[in-house]
Amino acid sequence: MRIPLLMGLAVMTLSVTTSAQQDQNYTPCAHDHWLHHIRQHKPEKAAAIDEFYRYAVQKSQTSQRDDEVYTVPVVFHVVYNNAEQNLHDSVIHSQIEVLNEDYRRMNADADLTRDIFLPVAGDVGIEFQLAEVDPSGNPTDGIVRVETNRAGFSLDLFGAENTLDEVKFAATGGSDAWDTEHYLNIWVCNIEGGLFGQIFGLAYPPDGVPNWPDGAAEPSPDVSGVIVHFTTVGRNNPSADLDGVPYNNLGRTCTHEVGHYFGLRHTWGDALPLFGDGCAEDDGLDDTPNCFGPDNQACNYSANTCPEDPLPDMIENYMDYSRDNCMNIFTQQQVEIMRLALTEFRPGLIASPALSVRENPLDHTLKMYPNPAKEWLVIEQIGDIPVQRVEVYDALGRLINDHDRINLTRVELPLGALAPGNYLVRIHAGEHFTTRSLMKY
Repeated sequence: MRIPLLMGLAVMTLSVTTSAQQDQNYTPCAHDHWLHHIRQHKPEKAAAIDEFYRYAVQKSQTSQRDDEVYTVPVVFHVVYNNAEQNLHDSVIHSQIEVLNEDYRRMNADADLTRDIFLPVAGDVGIEFQLAEVDPSGNPTDGIVRVETNRAGFSLDLFGAENTLDEVKFAATGGSDAWDTEHYLNIWVCNIEGGLFGQIFGLAYPPDGVPNWPDGAAEPSPDVSGVIVHFTTVGRNNPSADLDGVPYNNLGRTCTHEVGHYFGLRHTWGDALPLFGDGCAEDDGLDDTPNCFGPDNQACNYSANTCPEDPLPDMIENYMDYSRDNCMNIFTQQQVEIMRLALTEFRPGLIASPALSVRENPLDHTLKMYPNPAKEWLVIEQIGDIPVQRVEVYDALGRLINDHDRINLTRVELPLGALAPGNYLVRIHAGEHFTTRSLMKY
């Protein structure tokens, strides 16, 4: 990036531009705060991050995508001071479901992506699963709960270190990370408001690009992971309204922060537009239109803040500051960067011992035929657990049909209204679901 400013100037800029609305002082993500901070305190680290991103963008433009779907083990650290912050397991499970839907483009609102952006919409091919084995080899549910005597954790960027990282250490009232090479650690806590208002999340990009300069290894592996404010987790969070912000209750804060964890930048390139031309700064990707700055929860589909670009702002991108119900897309180049970050710079997640091999019983008891099919599709579930729901998605991940409350062991679905092509059929039975490919002719 090209905008190293004096810290006082940067802080003033950030305190103005990151309040998403003047009457609501909050910041959806602290990534750009942290990035500008290290440009002042740790220029070697800043140069290393820039080098990683240049490398990732170049590779994303030249590499050939494989079709492998990777599974990442996740541990949630719920650090709480009261009952509202101690989120129920079901809320954590809901967040995992949101991540899996968003990163596989199986989200129900994928059909809200505007037609002009459908050709660049991408399936990341990364899935998330709560860890089943802890670092000592013991069984786990992937959720760590730590009661703290701290009211919350805050971001103070006047010093050399990020004080929000204190949630990642038991010695400072938080929870120690599990081996960050083999687990995606997500800390859930009360992030206290401060100079930048209420912050909802923060995550670091990968370290380790070859030939990075000395001094570029900070932050240490002990702080690798994601932090999210407790009110933003999941779709069923009873504490969601406590922050006074009605737009972040669908779990997309975590989707956004995991994007940073896998190397993505904001769509506007983290520029400081008040002190320059925001349109001159970009995320470097060809398939995310240039924009002057964040959408700031406006959900403004008519916005084209950089008129030189013929395309409107992609406010539906997960890496903008849009409302949760406006977010619905990663682009194909963003997909390539995240898969590169996983396979080259976080490969321990792929080979992690944190996931035991679990058989899906539906692999043995469920039949779907004929395939290819023309007029009708038959789904049969052998055994006592009936099929409860069947969802049909098109090749772009848009939900086409949703058959709910079925409760039958044999289901006959009419296909006559579907255009010929390839589809994905997600079948739910009991606590399990499976996704099968379907060709309609």
